[in-house]
Amino acid sequence: MAAYERSGDLLVRFNIGGKIDKWTDPQRVACHFSATNGSDAVRVNLVNAEFAQLGTGRILLACNMRPAEKRCDVHPYAIAIASSDDGGENWSPLRIVYKGRKCTNGVARGCYEPFFLPIAGGSAQLFYADETPYTAGRSKYQEISVMETTDGGETWSVPRTASYAPKRRDGMPVVLQLGEWRYLAIESNPAGTRLHPQIIRSRVSDNWRDAVGCPSPDRFEPFLSPPDWKDTYGGAPYIAATENFVLLSWQERMGHDDVAGARTVAHVAAVPKSEIRDGRFTTMRGVSCPPNDEKRSLKMRWNALCPLVGDSFLFVSDCDGRIVVWPGRVAKP
Repeated sequence: MAAYERSGDLLVRFNIGGKIDKWTDPQRVACHFSATNGSDAVRVNLVNAEFAQLGTGRILLACNMRPAEKRCDVHPYAIAIASSDDGGENWSPLRIVYKGRKCTNGVARGCYEPFFLPIAGGSAQLFYADETPYTAGRSKYQEISVMETTDGGETWSVPRTASYAPKRRDGMPVVLQLGEWRYLAIESNPAGTRLHPQIIRSRVSDNWRDAVGCPSPDRFEPFLSPPDWKDTYGGAPYIAATENFVLLSWQERMGHDDVAGARTVAHVAAVPKSEIRDGRFTTMRGVSCPPNDEKRSLKMRWNALCPLVGDSFLFVSDCDGRIVVWPGRVAKP
């Protein structure tokens, strides 16, 4: 299954016969809508699609409700989910599980980028980026929050903070569980750097009991030879694991963080699991995959990874407004 947003609507498609170029027609799970506060109206788009299948077979599909023009005085930013118990043929209505605050001092406060980590049976964790706790002035501070469900997404725990770097911006969480550790890939901008990938870790037994700050032994840079992040933006990381490797993708460009109108280059790096030491990996290096052959002509953003059998994977990207899928494989260490 693939999930994505188009024109503010939440869509899914299903693979046919295991071929990357064969997919069903789009199925619309939920549509953008108009909200009003009695005097003003605003369009609310459904973006940042992400999904997971639980041990019970239920599929949870999450999105980020975003009011147009950041008009959260009319409708708040929110994290919402739909579910399917028949393999995606039918979906429940979209339901809000977390609301951001309304505008404070004329500044929009949002929540963004949900991601599911299935645990066992009907249990899962839901991660998202959240600005709403930080209301001083025109700050852009942001944390990663986590909620839990044990009943297939019917009810959720009170949010708690998984990571926060004071006066910085932790965002775009993607989580991987590997052995006794959970690894949270985020973009952050500590010590005057531009947004770039960092890894946050927590033992499964600790379960994000304490928020990971900065500096912290549970926050680390994963690359063997990292770019100079003071001059280079590296956003939207996505972490996954194959049989022998941990993979990380991200989007990169020189200069300003804003990628709305700029050409961005996609990268994939890998580290052999054999090089993980005491729950840390700091020797990720680049992997050759098809997007790198086309980087001069395409604007590749908001990428994702899907591990397959062995050390094969799919790399998924928004390329100039098209959803494109490439096969990739990492050579054995």
